[in-house]
This record gives sequence, structure tokens and C-alpha cells, in this order.
Amino acid sequence: MEFCEMPSIDVDGVSLYYERAGSGEPVLFSHGIPTDYRAWSAQVEDFSKRYSTITYSRRYAAPNHRDGDVSDSTVEANATDLKGLIESLGVAPVHLVGHSYGGFVAAYFAADHPDLVRTLVLVEPAIATLLVEDPNSSGQMFALLIGNPGVALSARRFQSGSLAPSLKALDSGQPKKAVQLNVDGIQNRVGAFAELPESAKGMMLDNARTIAELRTRLPPFKAQAGKISCRTLVINGEESAVWLRRIGELVARSVPRCEALSVSAARHFPHLENAAEFNADVLKFISNRG
Repeated sequence: MEFCEMPSIDVDGVSLYYERAGSGEPVLFSHGIPTDYRAWSAQVEDFSKRYSTITYSRRYAAPNHRDGDVSDSTVEANATDLKGLIESLGVAPVHLVGHSYGGFVAAYFAADHPDLVRTLVLVEPAIATLLVEDPNSSGQMFALLIGNPGVALSARRFQSGSLAPSLKALDSGQPKKAVQLNVDGIQNRVGAFAELPESAKGMMLDNARTIAELRTRLPPFKAQAGKISCRTLVINGEESAVWLRRIGELVARSVPRCEALSVSAARHFPHLENAAEFNADVLKFISNRG
């Protein structure tokens, strides 16, 4: 897809494309892998009737032009980008909504910058270090297997059946195969990518190289979770993979003021798969002043 000249903000040498709509308190959306600001297109219309919506593309996502091997797109670096974006736009504090890897970024950011966040919504947050702090530790993986075999097997299925082969395909110059393997794996269903609308497939193919973000070192988060002070909502797809739903449970248990819910007829992309229910749930949560 070709992009025309569009607004962006420079944050310490990182160009971040963004779009704004509506007026009122700001709601800022942070996307996951392999998507960009367009992942929230089904939210903007509903949310902008009552709020000022801000969607942006993280550092390597389209239409940003950034050279590199994606290795600097860590959770911490993306949280720094997010801080720069919010401060440059002068919109703090925000209602912050983050999905998957972008959910990890949003949670990490909220823990470190409580003054900049009104409410936090974590959509299928891929905070894998809540399951196993060091995935390379055989001892920790064994402990997870003994303590929760269903979760361990679900996570292993994603790692071996999706993560490793998708990265291999990316390295061998097969971006479409990499995206298909990534999406089918995270959706825990063969054929999931093929069944997406053409617009969603196009967006994901535009962002194939961001799959390499999954190689970055993920920071520990158990201590950080307790530092999140704002009202928080964690959302999982009702039919999501077991390991992702377990992360949602751990977030709800670890974050002090956290609620949890699931979106029906949805897996890892509830904001795309069941936008009507997702929008109603999130709008109700952020509008609640309790």
C-alpha cells in the first residue's frame, strides 16, 4: 500500500505517524504485531463521538520509514517513544489502550508514568514474562510444565509451531508466509490469516518485518505490575489460546485496580473480530468514574 504525506512526530530521532479524531478526553491506542495504526479503524468512529482518539504506528510499523533490523524495538524503547508522543502532543493524561505487544508496552509505560495515564486497557497483553521470566531457562519452563501443564503446552505449541517458523520465513525473504504463520499461530487456528478481510491482510503484510520484534528481550514484569495505579481493564478473546488467557488472569491478579472480561466470538484480535462488543465494553469502562 502506498501512503501519502501524513502527520508524524519526531521523538529523539524516531518518527511516529499518528492520526487524531474527535474531541474531549484523549484515548490513545497502541497496536500489536504485525499491525499499525489502522488496526483501530473499527474503534475510531465510535470512540471519537465522545473522546479525542489518537492512533499511531510504533517505530517500525507502516507508514513510518525506519531502517534497521528491528532489534531496537524493545518494550522499553517503545514505552519511551510513547512518552515522547504523549508529551509532544500535550495530551496527558490519556486513556491508554494497548493490544498484544503494544499492550506490554502500554502496561510497562503505565507502571513507570502513572501521572500520564487516566485508565489502562490491556487487550490480550503479550506479557510473556509473567508466565516465565526467562524463556531460555529450562528450570523455569519445567516449573511451568509441572505447575500448569495446559498453559505450558499451549505456549510451547505457539513457540514451535508459529514463532520459530515465522521468524525463519521472515529471514528467508518470505514475508507473506511469515505473517500467515504468525497470525495462524497467535489465533491458535490454521487458516485464520486467510479468512481475514483483505484490508486486514494488507495491513499485516505491510508490517511483516515487525514480527522480528518477537526476538527482542522482554523485560521482567511481576514487580512492575504492582506499580500500576490507575484503573485497569484486561480483555481476552473468549476463544483465545490458553497461554494468552492465563496471562490475562495473571495481569488481573497482579495489577491492584484491575478488572477482567472476555469478548465473545473472538480470539487474539477482539477489537477486529467483535468490534461492537469490544467498543461497548471499553467505552463503558473508561467512562466509569468510580
